[in-house]
Amino acid sequence: MGGTPPDNWLVPSILATIFCCWPFGIPGILAAAKVMELWNVGDHAGAYEQSAKAKKFTLIALFAAIGVWVLIIVFYFVIFAAAMSSVGTYETTYDY
Repeated sequence: MGGTPPDNWLVPSILATIFCCWPFGIPGILAAAKVMELWNVGDHAGAYEQSAKAKKFTLIALFAAIGVWVLIIVFYFVIFAAAMSSVGTYETTYDY
C-alpha cells in the first residue's frame, strides 16, 4: 500500500490562477487539493486521476494565457502598423 503519491500540482495551479487564467486555474487548485486526501484514504487510482486533472487544468490555464498575450501583442503591432501607415509625409510649400 506504500509507494510515492503523485504530484499534486498545487503550487503550479496556484501560480497559474494568479498569473495566467483563473477560470482554468481554480479547477486545477480544486483537483490538486484532493490528491493527497485521496492518497491518504487509500484511493490511489482516484489520486492519480485528480493529479492528471490538476495537471490538465494548469496547462490549459498556462497555454490560454500565452495565447491571449500573443493575440494582444499581434493586435498592438497591427494597430501600430496601421497608425504608422496613415502618417504620411506632407510637403509644405509656401507661396509668398
